[in-house]
This record gives sequence, C-alpha cells and structure tokens, in this order.
Amino acid sequence: MNSYISLRDRRFDVTSAVVRQFDGLWSVEIKTEPKEFDGEMWSPRLYHQGLRLLTHTEDNPEGASTSWRNKSDATYPHPELGLMYVFGHHDVYDTTLAFGRMDAGHIELAWDGLCDVFWSGDFTEAVPFQCRCVASVRHG
Repeated sequence: MNSYISLRDRRFDVTSAVVRQFDGLWSVEIKTEPKEFDGEMWSPRLYHQGLRLLTHTEDNPEGASTSWRNKSDATYPHPELGLMYVFGHHDVYDTTLAFGRMDAGHIELAWDGLCDVFWSGDFTEAVPFQCRCVASVRHG
C-alpha cells in the first residue's frame, strides 16, 4: 500500500505512522515528508491522542472505526481531539477513521474528513483530506 495524506489535490508521502494503545485508549500519529508549495514547506501531521474504540479484542483495533461531525457535539466519543497540523494545529471534523487488516504488528488505516489549514484560496477552511497508510501497532 502506498501510504499518503492528501489535502485536496496535494499529496504527501507518509514517513511515519504509529497506532498505540495505552490505559484503554488508542492514539494515532501520522507524519509526512516535507514538500514545497507556494514557496513554503508543507509537512502535514495527522493525529489523535485519545481514542475510545470498540474492538473485538482488547489489544487489536482491526475492524474498528469511529466518526464524528464536530468535537463540540454531545455525542463526541473521545476524551481528546483529532488534529491536523500544517501551519498550526486545527481540529479535524466531518471525519471517519477506520482500521483495516492487521498483520505482523502493522495495521491498515483509512482516515477521511475536513480540516482547516488557513493558508489561502482552496486551503483555508473545510479542506478535504484523505489518509491511507499502514501503521505500526505498539502497546504501552
């Protein structure tokens, strides 16, 4: 699988993707290779540091998914926020994060949604993003 994060039509190769379990919660951190656009270096980072997931087994997120419209919704299920960093840290929203097949300590991950970049033009607010990657799974 080719691991990437895309912001609209701009695609970034993933350099690191880690899913970690700790104290009954899960975290996801995805980093990308820097790329120059408009005279600036872009290196999106997509992450969530406190996910509550319904999993089939305690230490395997395979097949789990979660989605939310906005962090301020009464139904927001997590104690922490999902964030995208490009030129600042901003919430992701109208989003779905799904965990696919797990094999040999790695798991397929798909994360789609909207984020704010506050750059210019089509990269200001409600920028669609897509992430497809294989992440290392760690515990503790």
